[in-house]
Amino acid sequence: MTDRIARDEHPAYRAPLRASRWRSRSAVLFMGASLSGCSRAITPPEPLVFTFDFDRGAQGFVADFADYPPEHAEIYELTADYRAIPPPLDSRSALFISGVNRSDDLFMFYRGALDGLTPGARYAATVSVEIATDTPSGCLGVGGAPGESVWIKAGVTAVEPLTVSDGSYLRMNVDIGSQSNSGTQAVVLGNVANSRACEEPRRWETKALAEQDVPASLLVPPDGRAWLLIGADSGFESLTQLYFTRASVTLTPP
Repeated sequence: MTDRIARDEHPAYRAPLRASRWRSRSAVLFMGASLSGCSRAITPPEPLVFTFDFDRGAQGFVADFADYPPEHAEIYELTADYRAIPPPLDSRSALFISGVNRSDDLFMFYRGALDGLTPGARYAATVSVEIATDTPSGCLGVGGAPGESVWIKAGVTAVEPLTVSDGSYLRMNVDIGSQSNSGTQAVVLGNVANSRACEEPRRWETKALAEQDVPASLLVPPDGRAWLLIGADSGFESLTQLYFTRASVTLTPP
């Protein structure tokens, strides 16, 4: 990013002197005006914006799953890949992810690198996501609604978001919160319910989720790489499937 430097032009003005005793004061005013005419106002560093349109490819994003026992992974039917979205959105492709929530708390996510940052720099991060979903609004389900009880989260982290063993379960190594609650490193953006009512035929739609601030600031590590995390935290105890179609990150210096 290149700082833009603006020059403010202030014409120096010197009033007529009425008496010799005002000469020193007028000289000071003249010098101040002249110096202000040479001053430069430097704008603060501009935010860094990363935008991912997954119709252009997976762009290095990798899928993973947390909050489930890996010994019983087969009953969770965990699936993730890059594929075309079903009709009527079949002209586009995106990041697909799917799973059956047997644990009442399945987290399905993708992670991708944000490279080229300045090591040691600190930023406030805001994130936004667009998804494709065929889950209607207002339905009832086991454990919660299939639309309103599956929450989309996003975050920006200095460490790579990975799963770690915690007893018999796999958990996240970063704080994503739990279900409808945000964590320090991931914020709830919305849910997967689309605009169609439960009694209507299912239909795939895109849903843009408004930009939100990540609670914790980002301190860039020595390698200059941070990570974007986008995922779905489910309280609905059955099958959830969706596509991540777009994601955006804005990093703002203090």
